[in-house]
Amino acid sequence: MSNSLKDQLLKAGLVKKQDAKKQPKKKKATVAKKNRKKPSENTLRTQRAMLDKAKKDKKLNEKRRAEAERKALVAQIKQLVHGSKVDRKDGEKIYNFTFGKKVKSIYVTEDQHKQLSKDQLVIISVGDEIFEVVPKVVASKIAERDETMVVKNEQKTESPAEDDPYADYQIPDDLTW
Repeated sequence: MSNSLKDQLLKAGLVKKQDAKKQPKKKKATVAKKNRKKPSENTLRTQRAMLDKAKKDKKLNEKRRAEAERKALVAQIKQLVHGSKVDRKDGEKIYNFTFGKKVKSIYVTEDQHKQLSKDQLVIISVGDEIFEVVPKVVASKIAERDETMVVKNEQKTESPAEDDPYADYQIPDDLTW
């Protein structure tokens, strides 16, 4: 069992207790700032590579977050549509509307046709060729999330020209074209 040098000297009687306590402690050697080395080329390259990788990772994370937000928005819209779509199973009357630059048509009931004409119901584009009819309140909620899904029911109210011989004859709202 080895004791410290101080204990061994005390046991041998070579040193008194007071003298052993008075011994000054040695200071640690400090490295001068002058002796520090400048970073090497390899260190600088690795630091630059780490910064570049961090930037790329940040951009990738932003893209992933944006994609996740878009998917969540689409899921919300689908839930709104499927929860409040109007049943068109018994529809026998054709309702024509413009979608983009094309004229599309869906089958609706007589009552639904009137409500679509009065802008109480709105057509929503769920897919490329899939259309659903929902109440106007739901359509406004969908338009807040994605304006492109709502099919605009554009009713042109042009003022007739002064020399138009048919200016006195109004076009009925329920005219099927």
